[in-house]
Amino acid sequence: MELRNLRTIIAAAERGSFTRAAERMELTQAAVSQQIGAVETELDTRLFDRQGRGVQLTESGHRLCEYARQILDLVDEATREVGGGQQPLTGNLRIATSSVPAEWLVPELLSEFRVLWPHIHETMAVSDSSQAEDAVESGAADIGFVGALPRSSALRASPVVEDELVLVVAVDHPMAAKGITTLKQLRNESLIVREAGSASRRCVELALEDQGHFAAEFTIALESNSNDAIRAAVKRGVGVAFFSRAAIRDDRGLASVKVRGFHPRRQLYVISDPDRITETPARKFLAFVEEWRSRHVTMLTGTT
Repeated sequence: MELRNLRTIIAAAERGSFTRAAERMELTQAAVSQQIGAVETELDTRLFDRQGRGVQLTESGHRLCEYARQILDLVDEATREVGGGQQPLTGNLRIATSSVPAEWLVPELLSEFRVLWPHIHETMAVSDSSQAEDAVESGAADIGFVGALPRSSALRASPVVEDELVLVVAVDHPMAAKGITTLKQLRNESLIVREAGSASRRCVELALEDQGHFAAEFTIALESNSNDAIRAAVKRGVGVAFFSRAAIRDDRGLASVKVRGFHPRRQLYVISDPDRITETPARKFLAFVEEWRSRHVTMLTGTT
């Protein structure tokens, strides 16, 4: 079984098409079919179900892809560690992320990752958790960072760090001096919230329900899909908002206020589609995130 055939099988599995795999591998479609057919003959099993113009892995195909990724990882490692001249790891890493991880978690991860793999080119698209999940599921992104478990069972989610949401007000707001309030008193304030589809908004709504309250009981002054816009509105007295503690810890224009008995928390997850993670940069990044997680506390208290 040749390594090039394994790479071709993984490319076809990732792209769901022999034609797109051929483009990726810079081969003809006939060559892709021939390579995959050779492995199917060797193993005496069908690896793909042909569905119109697309293909889908069979159960045997899924199992082979798992082994193929391990084999190719070991070959890459052996080349780097034993070979006479180390070849730099290159390639593209496409990240889709919701806004909170984009503001502190992803930059922190990338700053360390680039020390290890400086020749990888990263791109980052910022939206909300729902759209980031859609990007990973569709193949538009290799890796995603979200604030809620994905809806799709096809995606793999691993917790990275726990995120605490706190009430923030302008530094000259009356609540800033007191430093504490209650949910009952909060009903008299105007709230600024994220858009529907935001995991941070959903986290606050669920925490309210746990306390026997509902979002409809509160006055919503503004909805926005931009944390920067919400920060600016809070500072100008438009209303108050819930923010990730880590995202506002260096902002001197905002003050955090404790809400008695109310502690909304959630996990931030890294998500991927196991059937699409074929490129070494994405695999390396996932392994790095797991190692980073093991070195950091998972409860945010203003430091990591």
